[in-house]
Amino acid sequence: MTDIACPACGAEFDLTVAFACEEERLAFARLASVSIPLGTRVLKYVELFRPAKQRLTIAKKVKLLQQLLPDLERWAITHKGRDWAAPREAWAQAIDQMLAARDAQRLELPMKGHGYLYAILAGMADKHEDLAEQRREQELRTGPRAATINGPTSAADLVEPPAPRAVPRPVPAAPALAGMSPTVRAMRAEIESRKGTTS
Repeated sequence: MTDIACPACGAEFDLTVAFACEEERLAFARLASVSIPLGTRVLKYVELFRPAKQRLTIAKKVKLLQQLLPDLERWAITHKGRDWAAPREAWAQAIDQMLAARDAQRLELPMKGHGYLYAILAGMADKHEDLAEQRREQELRTGPRAATINGPTSAADLVEPPAPRAVPRPVPAAPALAGMSPTVRAMRAEIESRKGTTS
């Protein structure tokens, strides 16, 4: 392939190097868009693939990142035939666990694949699911009981209703004389009142 020259220093390099640099730039940009702090951890994790007394090539770093990026971007992994939730905190804890194992010389290096990391992530997700299930069962056992049919259904039902007020009865009218019309009664009442004033 034809060599090209750097416009800044004039050094010549193969065109495949330019494509590799662009691919690396895109991989790192995707990683940064996921999370800068987590991206730092991921780069430390990638170093676990470095052979003893050798440098990890750019092409190898890019390949490892490209394997992880789809799962980092969807915050989930596929392990042993099923999908597991893998939020940002889980990735950070799993990588920290692997780095601690490396520091304690309990990790066989260089790493050959992502199986160990994914096993840790799946184990963490499984524990989280178990805890969530235990909480649901506990809530079912100790949650509020359904109200009985005869019991109160609201706070308003617990308040004693006010006693009914007595309705005043109308005063009964004076009994009418049998067979007397209202006009005659009125005239007789008038006569009786005049008698009282003249006597």
